[in-house]
Parts: sequence; structure tokens; C-alpha cells
Amino acid sequence: MRLINILRSKILTGLVFTLMPLTAVASDVVTGADIKAAILTELAQHNIISDPQVSERRRYYSCSSPLQVTPKFNDSWETARVDCPEKGRDWHIIVRTGQVSPKAAVTPDNTAQTGPKVVVLLASVKKGAIITDDIVALTKLSSGQRLGGFFRTEDVIGRRAKQNLNAMQPLKARHLEHQWSLEVGQAVNIVQKVGGFEVSSVGEVLENAQIGDIIEVINSRSGRKISALVENSKKVTPIANIN
Repeated sequence: MRLINILRSKILTGLVFTLMPLTAVASDVVTGADIKAAILTELAQHNIISDPQVSERRRYYSCSSPLQVTPKFNDSWETARVDCPEKGRDWHIIVRTGQVSPKAAVTPDNTAQTGPKVVVLLASVKKGAIITDDIVALTKLSSGQRLGGFFRTEDVIGRRAKQNLNAMQPLKARHLEHQWSLEVGQAVNIVQKVGGFEVSSVGEVLENAQIGDIIEVINSRSGRKISALVENSKKVTPIANIN
């Protein structure tokens, strides 16, 4: 009986030492819950009540160092930057804090960009990763940065990244795997604003395209080819005048 107890003790000890490295590795992986806790702790020190917009079940990268939380913009905690400062493996993500505490009035920025908001990433994404709703947001950018971008988050959610992408990078059609919004031969509305009015014509798509692509379309009425920006699965906007 004593021999059996000794053997049992050795087996259990071996299992403990075998499992310890695995536990250590798993604990290094940062989850959304870790990100949320770090933000809540930091903002509490600034007397700010917050509700970080991050999925607690999402898994990020490994980090053996304490996470560092700083405001993305110096005068506001509306968006936080969470950094892993581990040397050689540093990474960061951007998170909307959902702050609900009152803030002092901020003088409007007269140089703020105008125009429709476009979809940007709140966290870095690796090639092949699926875009999820907790890492995208709409923000205002310059007209040059808006070109080829997406104006609705639902147009990117569920699609895979074709390349590594950085946080706060505007998403464009070329960044994501193909999900054709228009296909060759499909009828489409060619819509152009002229003097406050919309002029519409029917056309035919000459190539497969995604939202945000610039493609060739043939005007069914005139038979002329034009270049147009794909707005959605039924509408394109001509780059040149309608022929």
C-alpha cells in the first residue's frame, strides 16, 4: 500500500510540472476581459466612469508585461490606446471607452474634416483574420483618405483581411477578400448629382466589383463606357459625366 501511495504521489507531481508551462503560456494571452479591466482601472484613477467597447471573449496576442493605458488623443479619454510594452513583442489596440462621466466643454476644432464618416479599424488585424463588429468604427477623414473606403460597418463585418492591417487604418476594398457586390452583366443605376438634382440612367456592369471599387460600366442608353465608383449593389456614381 505504501508503494502504491508513493507511485501515486510521483505521478501527480509529474502532472503538475507538466501542466505548469502550458498554464503559463495560456495566461500570457491577453483577452478582451484583460483589456477592459486595464481601461476601467486606469480611468477610475481619473474619476471617469467608463464602459469599454470590447468583447471580453476576444483573444489578442500574448503579453507578459502589465498593459499600459493612455488616451488616444491628449484632450480626451473617449478613445484609449492599450499597449503591451514587452520588449520585442510590443503591440497595441485602440478601444472606445464609452465614458459616461461629464467632461468640460471643448472648443470646436475649425479644421475638423467634413464629409461622410468611413470605416476604420480599432485594433491591428493579421492576414486571414475575420473582421468583427468590436474592432471597427466610423470616423471622419479627409476626402483623399475616404476614396475607396467603406461607409457602413456592415459592409466589412464577417470578411477576411487579405493582409496585415494597423489600428486606425481606414478599410478599403483591396484590404479584404473578394465579396462581389456587382458582377459582370448585372444591371445597375448610374446616379450623378447635377445642380442639386440626381440624374439617373441604367447601365451594365463590365467587371466584378466590390463596394468602393472603381469599375467600367456601359451606359445602356448611349452605349458608351464610363468609369464609376461602386456605392452599393445597385448604384454606381460616375467619375466622369454620364454619356
